[in-house]
This record gives sequence, structure tokens and C-alpha cells, in this order.
Amino acid sequence: MVTHEHVRNIFAGPSKGDMASFWPHVEPNVDWTVKGAHCKIAGRYRSIEEFQQGTRALSSTWAGPLHLVVQNIIIEGNQAAVELKAVDTKTKSGDPFPNEYTWVLGFNDSGKIATVRAYMDTDLVTRVIEKNPL
Repeated sequence: MVTHEHVRNIFAGPSKGDMASFWPHVEPNVDWTVKGAHCKIAGRYRSIEEFQQGTRALSSTWAGPLHLVVQNIIIEGNQAAVELKAVDTKTKSGDPFPNEYTWVLGFNDSGKIATVRAYMDTDLVTRVIEKNPL
């Protein structure tokens, strides 16, 4: 069963801008859906690599590392809904990136993230991508 402590440990690195520490907690063939009907990065990704490539239009806009800080965690069985906030993150154009997310994470029996449904401020994401193109 997933615990609050386990989820907080997963996001300890990302809260400091260390996203590389997040990926070992994710199955290589994760099923990751970014929600949003009119957002360039919305879609379903079937691996870490697909997700990273598919969301590059956004990740390439940041002037430095993304800092994702946990705001709230709700756990039910092998799932956790995690509210996250981007803090101390700026875009290449110098604008703050105060995005807020909810990631619904599904964990496998090994405690790794196997599924993600990601919700965010898609209007902000679209504006940032348009202002900071690849």
C-alpha cells in the first residue's frame, strides 16, 4: 500500500529542482496522460522517454530547473492524488512559472509509479510555450 511518506520521498528531490531524482521511482513504460483539450503537450505517453519528448515544448521554456513542491496528498489504495505547485521557476523570457498541478499516480506492487493522469493550468502552459518557442 502507498503511504504519504513514500510519496513525499518521491518528490523530495523535485521540490529542490532535482527532477532526475524523480525518474527512478517511475516505471520505464509508464502510462502517462496529460489532460487538456487545447494544450500542445496534452496527450497519452506510454514511456518515460515518450513523455519527456512529448512535453519538451514546455520543459524547454524554463530558464532553470522546475521546482515541484507538494501541497497535498490524498491516498486511496495503490493510488495517490498529489497537488503540486511550481515555485522559484522562471521561463527563458523572464516570466514566473507559477503552475499548479494535480497528478493522480497509480503505483505497482514494487511501489513504482505505473500510471499518471496529470492536470494543470493549460492556459498558462499554452501561453508560456507560445512566448518561448523551441
